[in-house]
Amino acid sequence: MRKLARRNDVAVEAASAGSAEERILSIFEHPEVIFGNPGFIPANRAAWLERIGHFTKAGKPIPFVSMAFPYKVPNPLKTERLAPDMGEALMLRRFAAVLDAVGRVYAPGGVLTILEEGILGRCQGVPSDRIAAYRAGIDTVMAVADVDPERVTFHSLDDMVSRIPSFEARWIHEQERLRELWQQGDAAVREAYATTTAASRTSVPTIDYEPDVLAAAYDPEQTDSALRYPRDFIDKVSHRQFFAYRALLSLRDSTGYLHDLRPHALKLTVSPKPENLAVLPVNRWAQVLPYHGVPVVLADGRWDIVYSGALGTLGPLEALVLEADGDPAPIAYRVLG
Repeated sequence: MRKLARRNDVAVEAASAGSAEERILSIFEHPEVIFGNPGFIPANRAAWLERIGHFTKAGKPIPFVSMAFPYKVPNPLKTERLAPDMGEALMLRRFAAVLDAVGRVYAPGGVLTILEEGILGRCQGVPSDRIAAYRAGIDTVMAVADVDPERVTFHSLDDMVSRIPSFEARWIHEQERLRELWQQGDAAVREAYATTTAASRTSVPTIDYEPDVLAAAYDPEQTDSALRYPRDFIDKVSHRQFFAYRALLSLRDSTGYLHDLRPHALKLTVSPKPENLAVLPVNRWAQVLPYHGVPVVLADGRWDIVYSGALGTLGPLEALVLEADGDPAPIAYRVLG
């Protein structure tokens, strides 16, 4: 499995000229790293160089943080796993390639803390046992990815509950504040809502539905009255998810939690945002995040992430199962012939 994972490896190099800070920043403009709108780095170049320089001028390793590794989305049309799989292994290797490039420019290098975001399940209705099963598989996928555990570490956001005073009450307050802004037609909140809920509708926990019923519910052309309840369920849960999720992110930043945890750390994201440095989670052609799909080795040897419901379109498949895996579902598939 390690050999298969390396098929997705890329050589990431910094620009050959410029200061250490400029060369480090150039890594995040590399075509195998940059994700989303390529214009946000030049537009904020001075600020990024200053943030990198905070560490390089002191000769310290550069700390990066990334919210990732929540749980497998509980939607039978997306994935059949509970534990991380080769998709997460590929993502870890892409993060490691970025750290390797930083180390070649700047000797103290960089370290990444993955902010394991299972706490999001509390605001998205995900059963706690699914989150626990996902966490239990992280060590296995780290071993498959074969990345340095000293440079890539994990920290659970669960401790926000204890580290942020009056967390529960403040979380409720922030949700209600955002809901009021949405009701008042606030442009920024409305735009964020439209973008987020369009994607989160397929992340609503729907493990109790048969896949064919669920597929019909997501199809706007279907008019069967029996689909009214699942559609209403999806709409109402995704509506609530937005406010709970955005409120959690707001508390993370406004309370100083993240700064206290990793002072001045640079945020990396696998979901493009202008204020973060974005990193391709898997590769340039995979359009699905690892938590949302199934990893497949295509006939040409490339890795892709597809939805479980689309596996049947790929032709004959070989299931790849890892010995001693805590999850009996395949860790990946390979297209045959």
